[in-house]
Amino acid sequence: MNHKEQLAKIFNLNISEKIEQMDDDQINEYTKKLHSFIGDFPAQGVKIKEELTEKAYDNCYKSLSTVHDMLKEIYADILAEECMKQAENIQKNEHEKSVAYISNFLAAISALSIDIQMALYKKDEQSSKGNDAAEGEKTNNILAVDDVAFFLNRLKAFLKDTSCKLTCVNSGEAALRYIRKYTPDLFLLDIDMPEMDGFELAKELKASGQKAPIIFLTGNAMKSYVMKAISVGASDFIIKPINRDQLLEKIGKFIKLETLIEENKTENAENIENTDSAVNAENAENVEN
Repeated sequence: MNHKEQLAKIFNLNISEKIEQMDDDQINEYTKKLHSFIGDFPAQGVKIKEELTEKAYDNCYKSLSTVHDMLKEIYADILAEECMKQAENIQKNEHEKSVAYISNFLAAISALSIDIQMALYKKDEQSSKGNDAAEGEKTNNILAVDDVAFFLNRLKAFLKDTSCKLTCVNSGEAALRYIRKYTPDLFLLDIDMPEMDGFELAKELKASGQKAPIIFLTGNAMKSYVMKAISVGASDFIIKPINRDQLLEKIGKFIKLETLIEENKTENAENIENTDSAVNAENAENVEN
């Protein structure tokens, strides 16, 4: 899959039709804009957070407007529209609400930046999803490594109603002990951990012969950070704070993942329908009597 195809698949880039009509010169020009966005956004994101903390709302509005223009340049139209909405509401909302909304919004832009970098810089690789599908009822084993219990608990909650088996450990050393006995189908690794960080752990996993995809958990979209992760074997990234939809989408790229909660909803709906039918029949009998 070439860069053009990979970029066209990025959800928050509205370019699937535009990019097909671009000639080589236009593609090169667009790619330059993407590189500028990748390089400029992290500092802008930090600036917005600082301005929010200081309650410098006018400055924050200007910074969000700058981000809006950056997003429009790369055809991230949905995020650009949301950016202006956040900017216009910044003084209308309570401070805590503005911080929460804008923090989540900046996380979404970081995710976009990383998706673009993966499309531009990472060599395409085959996912194991197709093989898993052929194996039928296989349970996919995921090893999650994070030194913060809160994030591990969120992963457990988000993956509770899925077909995978999640094992959580809180250090790189514990992860290396785990793989002496077991072979996970996917790794979820935090990057910023004490003693052995996610980059070092990824190197050790690859050196030990582990071939499963590695998804890094991070809040950092800086190019140098992403390139280092790619160099040690990153298959993808999930941006913190973790969002369930994003988590399932990213994992689903590499392994077959069924959400049992949907099956339960269908089953519950059928039960409700049967119950309603029984109640209606009973009411009808009472009316006749």
